[in-house]
Amino acid sequence: MTDLAPPPRRDLPPDRHELRRAHLLTELVPPAAAPRRASRARAAATAVAALGLAFGTALAIAVAPGAGPRPGPSGPPPMANAAAVDVLNRASRAAAAGPVLHPRPDQFFYFESKQYQDGTTELRRAWFPVDTRSAGLVRNSETEDGMWVCEGNEAWQERETAAGAVGRPVPVDLANPPADCGNRDVRVRGLPSDAAEMRRWLYRNSDGDNPPDVQAFVTVGDTIRERYVPPETLSVLFAAAARIPGVTVARGVTDPAGRTGVAVGLTWRGVRHELIFDAGTYAFLGERQVVGTASTRRPEDAPGEPGEVLYASAELRTAVTDRAGQIPE
Repeated sequence: MTDLAPPPRRDLPPDRHELRRAHLLTELVPPAAAPRRASRARAAATAVAALGLAFGTALAIAVAPGAGPRPGPSGPPPMANAAAVDVLNRASRAAAAGPVLHPRPDQFFYFESKQYQDGTTELRRAWFPVDTRSAGLVRNSETEDGMWVCEGNEAWQERETAAGAVGRPVPVDLANPPADCGNRDVRVRGLPSDAAEMRRWLYRNSDGDNPPDVQAFVTVGDTIRERYVPPETLSVLFAAAARIPGVTVARGVTDPAGRTGVAVGLTWRGVRHELIFDAGTYAFLGERQVVGTASTRRPEDAPGEPGEVLYASAELRTAVTDRAGQIPE
């Protein structure tokens, strides 16, 4: 199950359920680069709905556009908000100085985060193999056992479906993980190294129902969510985001880990999608969706009350481990 708990496309309302970060739905949404429904419902997912998200609508990541890609912007980019440009350029410089991970083929990428949704905050831990033929693992604060991630193994998926049909997920035995998987590589590779070209890439590879500028901004978060993004690529992504018009700044934003930062974001149909950065170092902290407060931008079907946080994540740690289930020192 490569897409153990991917978020839906980061389309903003009309439907509040489209904002849910999925929590292991019975039909799993594949990557944005191939926007189609999963081929079969996975009843096993309902038994462990609290596991949260495994992958973003992220890319696989070759630079091939998905079905029905958006056309890239033509001509020079419109003027962007100066304060947002400053924050994102500072974030770009901070990202460039980040550590580079060099895992061995037999190791795992480890992602730790806190996820807030529907009034609940959960600690999420995920292990994804460098060798995609191995199984990954996802655990959260409410599910001690967790769930294996093993796409491409039909026998394993049939076992998973059968267990879900009776309301019991397949137990996780760390000594005997499923084998012969066909999981997705969580490394982000092959993206442009130039900010102007990265901006064009964001528009070409954005798939969703939002306007092009909003969707391109949303794609930044989708690309980096629970993925290993090398520092130079992350730096260029933030520099490209600084060239998207309409992005504005919100200060004093708090993430689910209690950290206060500065957010940049875009509002559409009453909901603002934000990327959050440390106000001092401009390191990336996470993201959130919050109901807008400007009455002129709130349609009647906008979800929630003004200022209500619909979803938020705090990225706590990205590391490398020797095995699934191991907590880095």
